[in-house]
Amino acid sequence: MPLLNFKLFFSFFFVCVLTAIVLSGNAYSKTEPSVLKTINAARVAIDRSKMEESQKQAAIDYLDAARADEKEVDALKEQLAALRAETLDQPKRIEQLQEALAVNREQELLVWSKRIPADADGETLEQILERERTVINDLRAQIEAAGDNLALMLSRPAQAADDISTLHRRIEELSLPLAAAKDEPAALHDARRLRRKSELRKLQAELELHNLEQSTATQRHSLQELSLRELRYRLGFHESRLEYLQQRITHRGRSELESLVQQLIKREHELAQSPVMAVADTAAENRAIGEELLQQNEHLAQDRVALASIQQARAHMTVNLQDSRARLDMGGSNERVGRWLWSERRRLKSTERLQQRLKLIREDLADLRMERVMISEQQRDLLDINGVAGALLETGISIEDGAQADKNAINLLKPLLQKRVELLSSLESLFQRRILALEESEQALHEQIQTSMELQQLLDRNLLWIPGHSLIDSGWLQRLPDGLQDLAKLSRFATTVSLILRDFQQHPLPWFTSLLALLILLKLRHRAPKNIEELAANTYQIQKDSYQITLKALGWTLLAALPAPAFFALSGLLLQEIGNPGRFSHSLGQACELLVLPLLAVQILRWTSIERGLGHAHFRWTSQRREALRSWLPRIAIIVLPLYFISALAFIRRLDLAIDVQARLAIVLSCLMLAWALWRLLDVGKLWVVRGMSNEPSMVRKLLRVSLPLLLLAVAILALSGYVFSAGMILQSLIASFNVIVMVAIVMGLVARWFLLGERRLALRRLEERRLAAAQAATETSEPVPEPEENITLEQVNTQTRRLLRALRISLLVTGLIIVWAGLLPAASRLDEIALWHIGETGPDGATIQQPVSLMAVLLGVFALILTTVGARNLPGLIEISLLSRIGMDAASRYAITSVLRYAIVIGGTLVGLSLLGVRWSQLQWMAAALTVGLGFGLQEIFANFVSGIILLFERPFRVGDVITVGDLTGRVTRIRTRATTILDADNKEIFIPNKTFITGQLINWTLTDTITRVVIRIGVAYGADANQVRALLLQVAREDERVLKEPEPSCSFMAFGASSLDFELRVFVNVLSQRLEIQDALNTKIMALFAEHHIEIAYPQLDVHVRNLPSEFARNNAVVVSNDAIKH
Repeated sequence: MPLLNFKLFFSFFFVCVLTAIVLSGNAYSKTEPSVLKTINAARVAIDRSKMEESQKQAAIDYLDAARADEKEVDALKEQLAALRAETLDQPKRIEQLQEALAVNREQELLVWSKRIPADADGETLEQILERERTVINDLRAQIEAAGDNLALMLSRPAQAADDISTLHRRIEELSLPLAAAKDEPAALHDARRLRRKSELRKLQAELELHNLEQSTATQRHSLQELSLRELRYRLGFHESRLEYLQQRITHRGRSELESLVQQLIKREHELAQSPVMAVADTAAENRAIGEELLQQNEHLAQDRVALASIQQARAHMTVNLQDSRARLDMGGSNERVGRWLWSERRRLKSTERLQQRLKLIREDLADLRMERVMISEQQRDLLDINGVAGALLETGISIEDGAQADKNAINLLKPLLQKRVELLSSLESLFQRRILALEESEQALHEQIQTSMELQQLLDRNLLWIPGHSLIDSGWLQRLPDGLQDLAKLSRFATTVSLILRDFQQHPLPWFTSLLALLILLKLRHRAPKNIEELAANTYQIQKDSYQITLKALGWTLLAALPAPAFFALSGLLLQEIGNPGRFSHSLGQACELLVLPLLAVQILRWTSIERGLGHAHFRWTSQRREALRSWLPRIAIIVLPLYFISALAFIRRLDLAIDVQARLAIVLSCLMLAWALWRLLDVGKLWVVRGMSNEPSMVRKLLRVSLPLLLLAVAILALSGYVFSAGMILQSLIASFNVIVMVAIVMGLVARWFLLGERRLALRRLEERRLAAAQAATETSEPVPEPEENITLEQVNTQTRRLLRALRISLLVTGLIIVWAGLLPAASRLDEIALWHIGETGPDGATIQQPVSLMAVLLGVFALILTTVGARNLPGLIEISLLSRIGMDAASRYAITSVLRYAIVIGGTLVGLSLLGVRWSQLQWMAAALTVGLGFGLQEIFANFVSGIILLFERPFRVGDVITVGDLTGRVTRIRTRATTILDADNKEIFIPNKTFITGQLINWTLTDTITRVVIRIGVAYGADANQVRALLLQVAREDERVLKEPEPSCSFMAFGASSLDFELRVFVNVLSQRLEIQDALNTKIMALFAEHHIEIAYPQLDVHVRNLPSEFARNNAVVVSNDAIKH
């Protein structure tokens, strides 16, 4: 009794307080019509003023904004009044809801069911059923809306505090006096003042609304929860009504239809002896339609049950989505929220099963619609019963009694056909109801799939970042013994053994079949080493080696690796068969299945790395790699795989103690073991050793040796920090990545082996050709033939093949890793919520908008820049090798395309990367303009060369490989860059020529369209030589040289009378530019010899000197010499 008095007193006090709030609010909320009058008066004053048009327009804008603010103030006042009225009505509303929840549902259902007439027909029940279904749909919509409102209420307090603080700060700013600007008209100042006053009133109204919402948040939240409970209670009550009606309709329909079928069967028996076969056939068809009615009625009941189940599942999924959003919106990132979200993620059904079910529903719908069309056609055919009866009699068997029998038959057929019309009408009605039920099921299932996908995306986006357990502390150490004891609990294993024995006694065939399969695999494994070694011996004999041998070795390797994985796979299947879902035996079977792929990858890698095995004899793996694998694989497998099995079993069992202790401990130990193993395996000279390649120090190996162990240590720290579920997912993805790497290694080994054998066949063919040529030469010269070298290994695969193999390896690895890590990729989208800095952008209204640059954008930007660098270096060359070289395009065109592609990659990738980093083109364009103007003077030559380089790539006056002459420089083009072109001259010097030179100057291309060039040899002979003989000899020399082209034919011309010679020119044409000097040398040598043979003197320059004056002493000496010569002669 005192407690009751206290409740009454509290309720009275609460009502009084709320009444006072309402009265005070109403006093504040009275409208002020004078404000609008003042605004209108100010507008009239502005129209009459003589302000400038810009000032007048600004004043009008201020007044329009003030009027809009006043309208918002009125709307806010209405919200305040509604909220106060709702607050006053809360006690009464709570009392009503509590009374509604106190109603006994079963008793109320019994009272309601008695109000339905016991003799109500099917149509009446169907109408009631439709009304109940409509009520249920309305209640579900109300529940969804109430859930959204509740979630909004839960997420509002944190945001409301920030909003109230912002409102207070803004109100303080607007409360300051408004000073008039210099030379500001009074009308404009009044407009600004009114705008400021209206905005202040609006902010004060918003503040009051926020304060009232905050003060009544607890009461409104309680009322909303109670309303949601009452709606769900009513939903359950109406669902019970729906279930009752469906059962009653089904029972009534079944009874009526069974009675109908019995009548039809009886009638069929009565007419079975009719002399007219059409009568008996019609009766039989009516009986078949009746049975179809009974069957469709059962299907309708099943469809309605399925519809209710789907609608409940959809509603449950919607509630889960709302709850998950509410917990996340409240900033829930503690371990309790994490555990709840993880449990929701595990309970979430696969959308693939739902999609399959939706597909079956749509197929049933298509069949039903087709059946309904066929029934409509039958009903249309039965519109003229007399005509149908006559047609049946005409197609029937002969009648013994003539016309009288014909009349009797018609009298029998008419009732049967009329009955068929009724049956078809009933069947059409059933089909229509089934179609409606399936259409609702289709829509509900489609909505469930959409909600499920949305919930899955929400969970996958956030789960990785929320801890599911507490940090390692003293409490965890106290739980450690209990967790280990739970793992080694013998009673569970004893129960599993007893279930195995019982299932073995009841169903021995699967166990015997599995045992036989394992024995066969063990027998084959025993034979595998011998067969693998025999196959390896053939790989060292070139004539016996073939790709089929490698495939056989692969098959034996797989057979040798299968027994252990097959044991766990079969054990998993059998254990899941003997145990129900949720039982320890069923969980044990699922854990065994999860262990199959990692164990298979380990076994395949182990058997591949044996001596003379697949890796040794076929893939040519180095001995260092094989030794490292043989040394470390057993250690990793014996430690990591049992720990992985323990963690998988703990997650499957979904017990908090197992996950907290067993899974956490297994994850930490596995990560530590793997980190240590990878640190050792990636050391110099171990796993990262490739035959024929010495690329140490390898930056990739060093990077992986540091990053992978650090990643595993980070996963262990995550598990220790309470992120057990996250660490488990990452570890599972890492182990799956190991499976992908093993698969890619085997596939790439097979592909490389295929390329090797192809290169070897080509090399053998060439070797045989050289051997035959050498043998033929030895036969002619009787000299011994040296034996050619026959050792052709993988190192002789050309560069093109190596690039293709590297591209294929990278593609397979990237594809496989994306598939493996796809489950964790949605979680990376949370990085988009971490803002590192902000950039200002101009909005449509001209205002500056601060756009955040997230961590995800920065990572993507850095990745884009790195990808641009790698792509610019490798992608054009790869495209040239793999595509352009196969479409009949010359090398120069391929070079031009790859160069332009490289520029496009650099420009596009740079723009994308910088935009992701927050650098917008709108910010760069002014800088670009300034750089263009500023650098246009200082770097005009560089820009000119760059543009000239682009022109050269498209106009192509010369190509890579052409021989050109620019000024006094001649050489072969080796590279065309953006600034300069490189040519290689005859002295093997690389000369860099600016591209502008080729555009503005004269260019000679010796090999642009034709490689034929003319060689001119100029010869002078002494006066007195026979010109015709000289011409004939020169032409003879040209025609005797095989390298001189016959067409155009050589020519020789007598060009001029020189000072001391007769000048001739010999013009010949050569096909290859590189032979010009050789041919010129050969022709000059032959001309000199032939002229000497025919006593033709090659002229040399002569000079006559006339002396006018000589010194006296030189003259006397010269006279003495002359006299002495005369005496001698």
